[in-house]
Amino acid sequence: MATTTLQLYWDLASFDPSARQTAALSLIKTLADFQKSHEETLDNKKDIADTEEKLDLLCASDVSYAVRRLLRGLPSSRQGARQGFSLALTELLAIVDVVSIKLVLDLLFQYTERTGAMSGDETRDMLFGRLFGLMSIVAAGMIARSSTTTEDIVRIVESLYEMAKCKSYLAEVCHHVVVNILPYLKDTEHQTQVVDKIKELFLNGPVINVDQLNLVLAMQQKLDDVDLSAQLANLKSTTILDAANLNILAGILREIPADTQEALADWKPQLHSVWDPILAVYFQKSQPKNIASFQEFWTVAVDNTMFEKNASHGRKYWGFQLVEKVLRRLSSDQMPLIFTANFMRTFINNLSSEDRFLNRAAKHTAQVIQNVAEENKQVGFALITQLLGENGHQNFDRITRTKTVENLLTTMDTEGIKSYLEYLAQTFVKSDESSSSSNREWALTQLTLLITNAKIPKEEDWVTQLVQFLMLHAFFDIKSADKTKSYLTGLHKPTPALSEATVKLCQDRFQAVLVALSKLPPMQQAAAATTPIKTRKLQGITNNGELWAYQAFEIYQNLQKNKKLTSRATPSDKTREATDKAVKIVKELRAKIAKMDKNEVHDSVERGFEILFLNIVLHTLINEAEGVSVLTELTDCYEKTFSAPKKTQKKKAKKTQEENEEEQLDPIDVIVDILISFLTNESPVLKNLAEQVFEIFSHKLTKQSLEMLLNILSSGENKQDDELFGEDEEDSEDDDVEMIDMDDIDEVESEDDEGDVDEELRQKIEEAMKAQGINAVDDSDEELDDDAMAAFDEKLAEVFKQKKIAKEDKISMQQNVVHFKNNVMGLIVIYARKNPTNPLVLTLIVPLLNIIRATPSKSVTNQFVEKVIAFLKNRLSKSTEYPKEQADFVFDVVQAVHDFAKQSTSKELSEMCNNLSLYLRKCILGGADFEINKTTPANTKKAVEKFNAIYSDSAKLYLSKKSTPYHPSIIQQTLQRYPLSSWSMLDTLVTFLDRAHCANIYRLSMACKWTSVIIQRTVGKKSDVYNEKFLTIVPKIAESVKSTIELSVNDQDKALDYENMKNYLRFVALIVRLHKKVAPETVDLKKVWDTELILSITTNEKFAKPAISASCKSLEQLWS
Repeated sequence: MATTTLQLYWDLASFDPSARQTAALSLIKTLADFQKSHEETLDNKKDIADTEEKLDLLCASDVSYAVRRLLRGLPSSRQGARQGFSLALTELLAIVDVVSIKLVLDLLFQYTERTGAMSGDETRDMLFGRLFGLMSIVAAGMIARSSTTTEDIVRIVESLYEMAKCKSYLAEVCHHVVVNILPYLKDTEHQTQVVDKIKELFLNGPVINVDQLNLVLAMQQKLDDVDLSAQLANLKSTTILDAANLNILAGILREIPADTQEALADWKPQLHSVWDPILAVYFQKSQPKNIASFQEFWTVAVDNTMFEKNASHGRKYWGFQLVEKVLRRLSSDQMPLIFTANFMRTFINNLSSEDRFLNRAAKHTAQVIQNVAEENKQVGFALITQLLGENGHQNFDRITRTKTVENLLTTMDTEGIKSYLEYLAQTFVKSDESSSSSNREWALTQLTLLITNAKIPKEEDWVTQLVQFLMLHAFFDIKSADKTKSYLTGLHKPTPALSEATVKLCQDRFQAVLVALSKLPPMQQAAAATTPIKTRKLQGITNNGELWAYQAFEIYQNLQKNKKLTSRATPSDKTREATDKAVKIVKELRAKIAKMDKNEVHDSVERGFEILFLNIVLHTLINEAEGVSVLTELTDCYEKTFSAPKKTQKKKAKKTQEENEEEQLDPIDVIVDILISFLTNESPVLKNLAEQVFEIFSHKLTKQSLEMLLNILSSGENKQDDELFGEDEEDSEDDDVEMIDMDDIDEVESEDDEGDVDEELRQKIEEAMKAQGINAVDDSDEELDDDAMAAFDEKLAEVFKQKKIAKEDKISMQQNVVHFKNNVMGLIVIYARKNPTNPLVLTLIVPLLNIIRATPSKSVTNQFVEKVIAFLKNRLSKSTEYPKEQADFVFDVVQAVHDFAKQSTSKELSEMCNNLSLYLRKCILGGADFEINKTTPANTKKAVEKFNAIYSDSAKLYLSKKSTPYHPSIIQQTLQRYPLSSWSMLDTLVTFLDRAHCANIYRLSMACKWTSVIIQRTVGKKSDVYNEKFLTIVPKIAESVKSTIELSVNDQDKALDYENMKNYLRFVALIVRLHKKVAPETVDLKKVWDTELILSITTNEKFAKPAISASCKSLEQLWS
């Protein structure tokens, strides 16, 4: 026997299915080759092996060994042995046709014989081994061989029956193996006797369970002329799926005994295999006649059985599996058949809560629904209408806490989305009077979702139709309907008529859609792109390059011209004049933009004004007064921006050029002021405009514009809300309540008990007492009657209620202010992102640091402060682009950052200061380190000295104080990155190498560390300049070392202990080693270093230990 096949038997038992299949394939190929070679040597090639002797004679040794070993291994419970061995056995028996079925059965029964001495597990293994063996024999097609006798087949059937009776959990599989035998019996000599035997054993009487039903169905479908009248006696028709049999069939399929109607004890989660042939009948191309329709069958056998209100959890679980089975086979027209009231009730109930018993099953069904929609785009709309329709719920996603409908929308194609739009439009236009408001609100929400959900594929055709539908019902009344067109694109009077609330909702949804469209790229490009388009230059643009705002404006103009419509609001003459002027300006702007390069259009002032004018014109349709006011200001800004220079030259020729430039910059400040006011507006369009247009105009911002933003951020939180938001003082005079501390809000009671008495509250309580005739000062025991006490209680309750309302108003006001500041901070972030190389970016740092320092630490302000810190720490300081500036104000910024670091109270703030310092260093001196030599420009040398002077002052503070918030990483990271340009800091650091000048020993170690960082990275690196600088500073280092060692040897105050002296000598050795490396040979190192003092350390009792002795010895060698 070949040893190459032995390993394959082990691999057959692997848990991994792919490993089992590979091993089986390799084994069968090898054995087939062996058998082919062996058969060529045989004289009688027609002989059949029906005994073991013949097996060894007619088969190759490896093949006969394989047959025995595979049969013997079937009872094994090791890993996946049964699956792997049965797979290999099936393939082997299929290709080796000299082996008779009788011999295989003999060997199988021999290896799987059960005895009374076996344990329960051993008996079960034998049963499974025999069952797998019989399955392999049938699957290999051995029954169809000429050597197979009727007795052999009967023997298999009897064995299957015996096992089905022995263990109930094997009954279904045994019946299924019998079903698999039937095709091999058709029109053979074995059919009559074997079928009679099957009927005798398995079908002895009428069909009463699913296993028998499965067998009878198979016999009807796979065999001809089989008398099953006795088995179908309890049915009303011999056609099993006849409509008359459905009730009896349903009772059998739910697996409840017909006589007792008791619940089945041994319920299994898997569906019975009988469902596959039944459903196959309904989904085959040509259905048999005289059977019930699929709808009739589903209603009786599934809906009224599995999903009835009182059905058990087990039945419902089967029902979910059946729905999943048929979903992929149903067409769009057939979908309503399974989404019945019973199913949808069960589905929604179990999907809505994780506490439900079948929640996971319902979730799985929901996922299958989504998968089906992804695989078949045509059924997406049908599925959505079922979930949202009569049996479902309009707010399906909300009540089930899932995104099933939302995800289904993303799977639909254009036709599906158009059908859904038509469905929503019809729901909006035609609605029951009792539920019209809720239905219309839902339809509008769904329409908006189609635009706001980024995952839904969009096409301009239906998007334009959706925008027109919203604008039609938001701004117009329909005088005469056009019933020949669709509900989406045609004119249909809503019934009942739209309420004011619904019209307002239409306007709100239109604004939401307009905001979403302003953030979408051209839809053709988005559909063709493999990854999402992130560039902002393409946002809000149609396929032909137009703005969506202009597209909406054109839609409005077309609707306005339609004689079948009337506007809901009649604009005043002032409004018409303002909008007409704005429209004229838009035309001028569009003419200018048409002449510009496409790449320059997005960031141009012209595009910014176009976006503003178009959106504000549309806003006048919703808020006429506000829109006209903004249009007036915008028109003035536009005229100053594009016309002011010419007028100035004619009328005011005496003005200097600088004054003219200043006047030209004024409009941008007005625009910024307008955009800031948008941040507090209720309109989502205006809020979105603030960021969108600010980004376009940001490159035009002046120092005054930025100061305007920073002043808002730095304004105290206790300022009046109206004042901060730019309202008139007259409107805010009455509201003079000071904002309370947010940290105290949650402890109102303790504040009242422990804090100072609220005088206003005291006065109100005293007035309430006086009203009831009680003297608050009088200590007499005068009692009130019940009525007076009740009246007093009411007044007292009203006083405290008003007090609570006042506090809630204060909280709300402060939250509004902080939210507003967050939005303004967002504008600053945009400015820094769009203009990273503008020196004005650097002017933001100090004011923002002051804001962080001045803003009180409260829960309500934390988010704002964190946003400022994140901007400085991560966005600004880590920007790859930066301004190059060496003006004096930049050094003031560096100094301010270091001053802030000296007061920072957290690690996050220290990291922020560190990042800012490195960022400012790049702005002043560039991102790379460089050598300071004679060729270095004078201004660069001056900038380096000024920069290093700030760091030196911070180092002095840190090293000279025992405790300071200043974090050493700020200095260390700069020295590590820029050691060459940081050389001048050594003048400061060398001083602190003397223990007498350091605040403590840790500070001394930091001075040594920083000095080492600079010297190691600059000295001895082929730079004569820094070698010379090093030789000039070594004597100073030697003096500091001498002073430190004298302190320690003499055991004076601030002396080093053993561990610190050991580390200090390592530093000294590093310096001496470099000194010897770069010093000329003529230089005597002993004259620079006090060698006698240093080497005397070893004689000191405190330091006379091996480590220090070794250090001193290495130093002595360096000096020798």
